[in-house]
Amino acid sequence: MIDGYLLGLKMKQLIIKTTHFSLKYCSVIAILLFVYSQTSNAQGSTPQINSDKNALKQAISAQVTQKITDFFPNSSEITVTPYNQQLIAINIGGRSFLASKDGRYIYLGKVIDTQLKIDISQQVAQNNRLKQLGKLAKNQQLIFPATGEELFAVTLFTDIDCGYCRRFHSNMAQYNALGITVNYLMLPRAGKNSTSYDKTAAVLCSLNPQENMTLAMQGRFSAASTSMKENCQHHLDKQMSLATEFGISATPTMLLPNGGLIEGVLNPEQLLAQLKQQSK
Repeated sequence: MIDGYLLGLKMKQLIIKTTHFSLKYCSVIAILLFVYSQTSNAQGSTPQINSDKNALKQAISAQVTQKITDFFPNSSEITVTPYNQQLIAINIGGRSFLASKDGRYIYLGKVIDTQLKIDISQQVAQNNRLKQLGKLAKNQQLIFPATGEELFAVTLFTDIDCGYCRRFHSNMAQYNALGITVNYLMLPRAGKNSTSYDKTAAVLCSLNPQENMTLAMQGRFSAASTSMKENCQHHLDKQMSLATEFGISATPTMLLPNGGLIEGVLNPEQLLAQLKQQSK
């Protein structure tokens, strides 16, 4: 009777040990299976991401590009690139548009991303302005550098005979002292074959264009009494053409480091605050 009792007790202990071993063994198997499944998913997701990127790069067919090109027959320098899975970006010089992926619809106004709550058409325009501005060599701009460390650089479309432009220029020393470099692009609003155009060209071709720009902004510049560079290429027409591409007709208009535009005059402290806010 006792032997039977002991035998039963030992069998019970053996079953418990076996059960514990089985549970531990099953747990290890479960963990290994979970790790394997996650690794497989991760490995499987990488080609999907790459395929999405490749699909985006290859999203624009030759037919779509031709459709866009045919719609702007008198335009050169047309580039058509993917924006996302639904839209494509069209850049024509300094002008930018968004369009449907198949090229059937071109959006001339704002295009709002309701999820991100941003104007994506403005982003496309800003990026394209910076790209086009980057093609303009520094020696084709009239630069008033920051004194000391440069914190920011802005580009200003200006007109020698514009009152607000003269107001801006009168504070040039303060802008520069705050670490702001001002790159001038000239936009004589009277157009070619005007006194403003000739005066501007004379300033740009003078031996001391920064000094003569200040004199011109003060109404004291005289081309007749100014020494000129020989065979000067003033690039004035190119600057005016760039303003037209950007849709700029008013002066002063400032192109910010992010490609955004500001019309009118900000005093030195206001401009510095604006630039700091933008850079955050």
